Amino acid sequence: MDRTSDLNALESNLYRAAYSDGIIDLFLGFSLLFIGAIWIWAPDYGGLAGVLPAVMVPTLLPLRKQVVEPRGGYVKWGETRRRWERRNYWAMALAGVLVFLLGIAAFLVTANSSQGSDVLVEIAPGLLAFILAFVAVGLGFMMEAWRMFLYAAALAIGGVLTVLAQGRPGWPLFGAGIVIVITGTAMLVGYLNENPAVSSE
Repeated sequence: MDRTSDLNALESNLYRAAYSDGIIDLFLGFSLLFIGAIWIWAPDYGGLAGVLPAVMVPTLLPLRKQVVEPRGGYVKWGETRRRWERRNYWAMALAGVLVFLLGIAAFLVTANSSQGSDVLVEIAPGLLAFILAFVAVGLGFMMEAWRMFLYAAALAIGGVLTVLAQGRPGWPLFGAGIVIVITGTAMLVGYLNENPAVSSE
């Protein structure tokens, strides 16, 4: 029993370490910075907000492979961990669908009353930030990365401040993006310094 517990603890530590390079954080941070900047300073071109994330997605896994594998090697998780990952992916997908459906339902309900419409208009600037905060909490549990809760808090606080100020919806994304980029940069620098590449020769 102790041996099994030790192995589970070791795998859990390795799993957390596998996401400690900061590359995913930088991807999230720069995506939020770009989307936020477009919505703040170029709202007429809001449709371009998804361009940078879409371009960066195909490069994310190859980049992580180039950075991580020469330093930490390739890890194949056990079947229990893979089942746990699949379950969490499905849970995240279902939660996303639920949030989307709740958003549509809220819109339809409030659209039928002037008071409800006023409420919707009031919270609209922070709505996306609140949804992304919810997603960040889910990622925190899935990745066992507690820093995601910091990102969720940054998004939620930014959303509240934006609602109170009735500012543009890009501001909470831009502010959270700054926090995430700083954190991701510090993590990547620390990872590279602590894990020098191992030559294959």
